[in-house]
Amino acid sequence: MKKTALIAATAALATFSTGASAAAYVSNIDALSGNFAISGFNDGSANTYSVSLTNLIGSGSFVTGPSGKYAVSVGPGAAGGSGSGSVTVAGATISRSISSDTLVFTGDAAVSGITPGTYGFVFGSAVPSFSFDFGFGVGYNGATTPAVLGLLNSLLGFSFVDPTGAGSLAVTGTVTNTSVTLNIEETADGWPGAGELLKQLVDSRFPGLPIQAIGGDFAVSNVAITATQVPEPASLALLGLGLAGLGAVRRRKQAA
Repeated sequence: MKKTALIAATAALATFSTGASAAAYVSNIDALSGNFAISGFNDGSANTYSVSLTNLIGSGSFVTGPSGKYAVSVGPGAAGGSGSGSVTVAGATISRSISSDTLVFTGDAAVSGITPGTYGFVFGSAVPSFSFDFGFGVGYNGATTPAVLGLLNSLLGFSFVDPTGAGSLAVTGTVTNTSVTLNIEETADGWPGAGELLKQLVDSRFPGLPIQAIGGDFAVSNVAITATQVPEPASLALLGLGLAGLGAVRRRKQAA
């Protein structure tokens, strides 16, 4: 019986620790800047729109993992210190810096059409010319945090109170050495969706004007996005079984 309990405990702890050591997927933006334009959100179908990034300069890497439950945070990148980002539209600039990891989403996430792994990128006119098409899908069901809701409300003038939401994105596009084009078809449940929010923002800022696109400049430096897998209930139950087994072994030794 002692041997059985010890084996169960060891197996559970080994399984849990192995999963934890491989559960963090960290994408880094070393530095990336350029121009952006978003269109198609105000043509009667806000859930279908396009994002064009041009004159890109910079590098980094993004990492994808298997489908599962994740806690996603944003923080400083591989260089340490602080990360930063800025967006300029119509001469007005919004800038933010980040000095520690900040949780932004917890819930189920799935990516299709991309093999899990690490993908590096380098943009710039000095980079040898290339061009290729791509397509992938993203699904999510979870919640953001009150801090993120507060930031969105202060920046965009909204009044979000419910942090939960679900949806999907079907993305196709083209990437070159200086540009990325994204054609996005979105569904949303429990919240309006990114395209609809953008439409509402533009309509509130320019009432009565049929604004069809917005654009400007952006820059991101030393920012990391970390997706950490959250243990499934079965894994936690296995861990509990292992701890119970260790406790049983200890009690039997004390009683001997």
